[in-house]
Amino acid sequence: MGASFHRGDRRRGSALVLFMTLLPALLIPLVGLAIDGTRLYIVQAKLSGAVDGAALGAGRLLGTNANTQEIAGEFLSANFPTGFWNTQNFQSNIQYTQTFIMNKITVSATVDVPLMFMRLFGQPTSTVTANAVATRKETRVELVIDRSGTMSNELSSVQSTSTQFVQSFISGYDELGLVVFSNSGVVAYPTTRPYVNSSTGAGGPDTSFETEPTGYTCCDMVDMINKIGTGGWTNMSEGLSLAYQELQKANNRDNDPTRLNAIVLFTDGFPTGLSLYANNPASGANALKAKTSITCTNNPATATDSTTQMIGWVGGSNSGSGSAPGLYPMSLFDTTDTALYWVQYAGNPHPDQTTPANNYLKSPVAGCSTTGLNSGSNTPNLSELQKIPSFDYWNNSTDDSISNTAYKGSSYYGGLTYASGTPNNVSNIGVASWNATDSAGWRIHNDAGLKVTIYVIAYTGTGGTPDTDLLKRLANTADSTSYNTSYQVGQYVEASDTAALAQAFQSVAASILRLAQ
Repeated sequence: MGASFHRGDRRRGSALVLFMTLLPALLIPLVGLAIDGTRLYIVQAKLSGAVDGAALGAGRLLGTNANTQEIAGEFLSANFPTGFWNTQNFQSNIQYTQTFIMNKITVSATVDVPLMFMRLFGQPTSTVTANAVATRKETRVELVIDRSGTMSNELSSVQSTSTQFVQSFISGYDELGLVVFSNSGVVAYPTTRPYVNSSTGAGGPDTSFETEPTGYTCCDMVDMINKIGTGGWTNMSEGLSLAYQELQKANNRDNDPTRLNAIVLFTDGFPTGLSLYANNPASGANALKAKTSITCTNNPATATDSTTQMIGWVGGSNSGSGSAPGLYPMSLFDTTDTALYWVQYAGNPHPDQTTPANNYLKSPVAGCSTTGLNSGSNTPNLSELQKIPSFDYWNNSTDDSISNTAYKGSSYYGGLTYASGTPNNVSNIGVASWNATDSAGWRIHNDAGLKVTIYVIAYTGTGGTPDTDLLKRLANTADSTSYNTSYQVGQYVEASDTAALAQAFQSVAASILRLAQ
């Protein structure tokens, strides 16, 4: 039987022939679009990478004397070769802007990409564009180093790794300063002495931290780091308070509210000392026993006469018993010796562990007992105090503003009961030291104008006993027991050896510089 064709079959056959005839005309443009689109994508990715690299590479040098526009151009040329994928008409625009707020470099580039198939439709090229911006705010960093007695084993490691930290910043652009503390605190850089004890006075971190003073071989900031000697208690509240005051000085001096302000605290321990104004004449502040009980001449002090003011540091611990040592001189009030003298911390006893009878405290403690505040030995005690003052010399609370319970989270003081009315007890001074340090952190964070971020590096290796709870509170980390979203969030990093210390300092430097971008 022969085949028979219906009219519908003929129609379908005709449609198929027509489709096969038109198929090349349909596929060729689609394939052309795909090929040209791929070329454009490859060129766009290459150009974007080159522009980003140019901005970031030059951005690292913003604020220096380097020609950042020229450097950005070199990065751009190196990463986007002439004629890449037959591109033509490469154009770039690099702008460097320096304002009161920040330094900025803007990189943009365009290039024409020849099209293979779309030219058939009257479009021989397509222009690809890429843009990138890098900014760098000026930073202001106060490095605070614990150099108490337990630091002797890891001192060289801290010196080398903190030196690398300093060199992460740009001299002449960023501002850096240095505070070291043990029994009392010392502003080690800038080295100006006598120290100006005022938040509006001269001093503060500066941009010359890698510059040797004219006519001297010592000391820039790195020199001072490498001159640090160790010994003594851990007066952490004073170290933080001095750093805060130094930041305030620089802020007042520069009149530049845009700088990023940071305190970087290194410690291997927990607070065991604080500084007090024992006979403060302010209402309710005099901590001396009644005049009928003791023979101290200056009871209380004369507010405007430094020769009557009993201001010094005292020591404590978490031992739970024993007499608290004090009252000792603070380096702050030494008007004759250099910053280098105090940083080296030479001698036995140490300079701020001499007896009140042999230093600037001799006049203020006149008439006090020679077995108490006016002891002729190196072990004066606090037997003539009726209480631990409610605030330390720096106006940090010693009895804690949070119902006096925050220290209960401490690994070292949590099991103790604080009794401010028993000042000559070593553990009460220890708890007061913890409270004052915690209060110092709160006061710094609460300064909404300065906006200081606190970074903490804690050494946990041999001899290290950092108080994790307290240090996280200082840094205001999200896992701290006092985390406050309205404060600057810092960073807490632990390190158990030299390699880890180097990584910790690098991590903190990277965090600060990342915020500056």
